[in-house]
Amino acid sequence: MDYLSMIGFNGLVAILSFCTTSLLLTLMGRESYGEIVSLTSTTLFLAMLGTDWTTQAAVRYGTEEFLSQGRINRFFWNRLWIAFAGVLVVILISPIWGYFLENYIGLTSQGLAFILCYLPSQVYWMHLQRIMPAINHHRLLYPLLFVERAVVLSLISVLYMTGYLRISYILPGYVLGSIIAAVVATWLARREIGRPRRPDWATCHKILQFSWPMIPTVAIGLLSTNTLDYLIIRRYVGKAELGVYALAVQIAGMVQQIPQVAGQLVGPRFVAMRLKNDTSGLTHFIQKKVTPALWAWSICCILGSILVSWQGPNWIPAKYMILTDLVWPLAAVTSIVPVWYIVWSPLLTAYEQVRVVMWSSILTGAVNLSANLILIPRFGVVGSAWATVLAYSGACLLPEFANRKSKSTDFPQPEKSLMIYSMGVLIILSALSLLM
Repeated sequence: MDYLSMIGFNGLVAILSFCTTSLLLTLMGRESYGEIVSLTSTTLFLAMLGTDWTTQAAVRYGTEEFLSQGRINRFFWNRLWIAFAGVLVVILISPIWGYFLENYIGLTSQGLAFILCYLPSQVYWMHLQRIMPAINHHRLLYPLLFVERAVVLSLISVLYMTGYLRISYILPGYVLGSIIAAVVATWLARREIGRPRRPDWATCHKILQFSWPMIPTVAIGLLSTNTLDYLIIRRYVGKAELGVYALAVQIAGMVQQIPQVAGQLVGPRFVAMRLKNDTSGLTHFIQKKVTPALWAWSICCILGSILVSWQGPNWIPAKYMILTDLVWPLAAVTSIVPVWYIVWSPLLTAYEQVRVVMWSSILTGAVNLSANLILIPRFGVVGSAWATVLAYSGACLLPEFANRKSKSTDFPQPEKSLMIYSMGVLIILSALSLLM
């Protein structure tokens, strides 16, 4: 029921996001939308850089505190102080990265002001999103995301009807949306998070000790995010193509939410089974339930990509026709990432194998950056999509090799078919992209 509820509201969130994108593309054009994408994605990039390195600790220790005490007061506030310290560092060095973005993508002073205003509210909102699964508030997360998207879409509609539809007026809507969603989430989870408390240095030390390997992981792993793709595309291809690529990524992201939601649900379950030392139960769950579901998922992705490639030219507008070329690499990514979301990320977190996560993220970021720099100047946005495929394939394969090499009896052993699955899907979709 949690899963169905989250998928239902996630569908509504996806529809609102798609409506916002379509409305902005129609009313303002591809270049203006590309500018908005650049600024919002850069803010998210900085927010993740400052806070995401403690996300694994949120799943591990947040779930443990909630299971033992029925609340998460100590971990919630201490992780928040660490997150805000990261935000402070990002703001203090803003002259450095601001100068780089000004010369690399033409960031204006207005754009920099928006990023600095959006960053604190987005960090707090992201902190709440990471905590929700640990306190069994899965069903609240996507309704709150719906509220955030609804605020943005409502503001855009009002600006259009009043004749003030400009980028400078649209951007504050993203700040307002995150603030409203965060305030509502804080109120709904007030019993679990309790009143604000001063930093507890013992808890902070515990979080930092667990999370320090994730600092280079996140820093380099962010090189595999869409934000980096957007910056390089804007540099070499232009804002108009960036707008179309962002639309394609958003459509793929809507589909990828299905395995992402599943990963959020299995994460706390893996931690609970780990605390019970139920290794055989975990192994059985992965081998007999997750693996068959992954194969069924890949078949759906392949059939869907064939349908879009076949019928797409009949109903996609000419200026967006490149979407038919993007369907193959995006389908490959959509097929492969569930291996990470549902199996390796929650499993490695539950068993505190953060160093394997670190090396997977480093590999993913390095492959994505180098492949983007090689492929985008030559193949444009299609090259960026295939770079993402290569990056996430590496992320899924490295833990498999590390697990087989260690031969640990205390760690669940997924079937070898997971490796065959990742490589098989990649080969099939690559061949189809050349044939169709």
